[in-house]
Amino acid sequence: MKKIICKQNNLSRQDLANPFRNMSYHERLVKARIVDIKDNFIVENLGNGYERVKVVDESKLVE
Repeated sequence: MKKIICKQNNLSRQDLANPFRNMSYHERLVKARIVDIKDNFIVENLGNGYERVKVVDESKLVE
């Protein structure tokens, strides 16, 4: 019979406040495969005070 060991990892207050503190913002964008909109967007005026931002090339990802 296998012996199962269960460790209880108590999360600190800092981990609960910011779970991504060990990963940079750029690393999170790359991991999430976010589309890069730098010089890759068109702004469309909807005429009612709002604007829509459209991506030109959706295959251009953050590297």
